[in-house]
Amino acid sequence: MTRTAHPLVTDYLATVEREASFLPAGRREELLADLREHLDVAVGDERDPEAVRAALDRLGSPAAIVAAARAEEPEAAAGPGPGDAPKSRTTGTAVLIGVSGIAVLLGSYLGPIVLIAGLILLWTSDAWERGAKISATVLTSLTPLVFLFAFVLGGAGRLGVYELLALLVAGIALPVTAAIRLIRAARRTVRA
Repeated sequence: MTRTAHPLVTDYLATVEREASFLPAGRREELLADLREHLDVAVGDERDPEAVRAALDRLGSPAAIVAAARAEEPEAAAGPGPGDAPKSRTTGTAVLIGVSGIAVLLGSYLGPIVLIAGLILLWTSDAWERGAKISATVLTSLTPLVFLFAFVLGGAGRLGVYELLALLVAGIALPVTAAIRLIRAARRTVRA
């Protein structure tokens, strides 16, 4: 075990290991060993989170480190690299976002759980640029507000059947639109 057991360092190394999964096992272990050795010197027994963050920032982001290691691996050029989200995770995220409107409409705890899980997967994925993430978050987050508006005004008798139905359809259509936009953005990224 290394002297550098700070949680930020542990998370950093785990991220590097996860993003470097495409590297051959020996090369990946060599990269992690080099990083551990460097961090033992740079961080040592430091406990102050700000000092540890500063040391990690000087070292560079895990994605940048893995990208440099990838550039040294000619056979890895055709394989997935850092920032390439697995297709199943990308699809799963888009599906969760898309069904969140129906889940919120069904009520209970299912709706918020599906909505939050979809947004967490979205924001922790490298498959989309920040703009696509913000757009999907806004569209998806409007869903509970639309349903709340529909049920408050509909329950008070201020909305007719058609207006209420239009609000319910909008509440389902917003996250579906977000999901479609996410899938298209992911496809554009793959083609580029």
